Amino acid sequence: MKIIILGSGNVSIELAKYLVSSGHAVTIADQDFAALSDLGNRIDLRVVQGDPSSPVTLRKAGAENTELLVATTSDDEANITACCVAHFLFKIPRKIARIRSIDYLREQNTLFGPDSIPIDHIIATERIITENIEAMMELPGISAYASFDNNRVVVVSSKVERGGKLVKKEISKFNRYDGKACVLAVYRNDKLITNMDEEFFEIGDEVYFCCERDRTLSQLSALRPLKIGDRNITIAGGTHISDSLAETLSERYNIKVIEMEEARANRLSNKLQYTDVNVYCADPMDIDFMREENLDSSDLYIAATPHDDTNIMSSLIYSRIHNVKTLAVLRSESYVDLALNDKTDIDAVVFPKESIISAMLSNIRQEGVENIHLFRQGRSEAIELTIRGSKLSSRVVGHKVESLNLPKGVKLGLVIRDRKLMIAENSLVLKNGDKVIVYLDDNQLVRKVVSTFRPFSFWIPKKWS
Repeated sequence: MKIIILGSGNVSIELAKYLVSSGHAVTIADQDFAALSDLGNRIDLRVVQGDPSSPVTLRKAGAENTELLVATTSDDEANITACCVAHFLFKIPRKIARIRSIDYLREQNTLFGPDSIPIDHIIATERIITENIEAMMELPGISAYASFDNNRVVVVSSKVERGGKLVKKEISKFNRYDGKACVLAVYRNDKLITNMDEEFFEIGDEVYFCCERDRTLSQLSALRPLKIGDRNITIAGGTHISDSLAETLSERYNIKVIEMEEARANRLSNKLQYTDVNVYCADPMDIDFMREENLDSSDLYIAATPHDDTNIMSSLIYSRIHNVKTLAVLRSESYVDLALNDKTDIDAVVFPKESIISAMLSNIRQEGVENIHLFRQGRSEAIELTIRGSKLSSRVVGHKVESLNLPKGVKLGLVIRDRKLMIAENSLVLKNGDKVIVYLDDNQLVRKVVSTFRPFSFWIPKKWS
């Protein structure tokens, strides 16, 4: 597929790298010459310098023969304009735009669509991150989350802790612990365990598993003791994400927001005046202020300022000095090792880039792929695939799971057949129409996995035959 990506920020670059590795022909257009030059030297793609929303730039990028436009600049208006130009001037059939402003998103159903502004899919950055953090709060103890099959099935990760009911027990027992669930991967000291059938759960193991959403808490109890949900939450602000979190979470939790910049704190206070949110103009690392306002008694501290170093340091203060549970939002990979180190005392880390790229990839449909979510800073992923074909036209239809020639590090999780959930056991025979959740330790394998599940080129669906 020929794809144009507008913007050269971190999200655009990571998306481009993924799409190139998946075999797509990608062109990136932006005004930042230095960033584009570096990209062209590192990744096998075309770069075009110019105003991303300009017809001249889009024409240079090959818009007349492009199948998909992805507008990911930091300017909502530029993204909207680019999609309009792409539609009316170049007839690009599909347009995806990243939109951040709540003013646009509130009117999304009226503003965007086939009979209005021609954008096929809206990627609402702050909404995606807010929903992700909400899910992590509802499932205490998870460190990553993704939903599949219209939110019926989830893939989550959690560390094994003392008190988990399967600590020191066989990993294989997890699949029979409660309901339909499947261990997808276990990492010990950041290394994938390749022979899970012969291993036992150890404290500190990072476990990725797939299960029915309603049974997630029960499955978590196998790995760690369950804790009561949080009620009093402090959010360090300064970003659209923190604003969205405060507004959304205030409906169910007691929220306090800390904002260092006085003018912005006043604007935020006015914006939230009809909620029960308390807004403070202060430094989130001011220990005396924390004690004066009883922030040290919070159940959860969410560090969502624009600065990763502030998010990490303030989280450590809340955790080590006040024993408050912490969640840090990080944008750069510079602090990954520090934030994810077992000795940092940061309970959970959210990488917005992962969730945003996952949402974009899920809307860039590859044949048979329904949904995609990246994990482990984009190194691993889970995908939802629909199986099509017959025994004669497919490598997988009519075959047992144990006979599939899947690469090392690829694990089948749950299979959805006519709304019924089944574990992808070795003896299960796959059928046309099945949906399957697949985990890939190395996302570079996605091209081979999708090819394996795709029907042969001569296959014609029954409705067309």
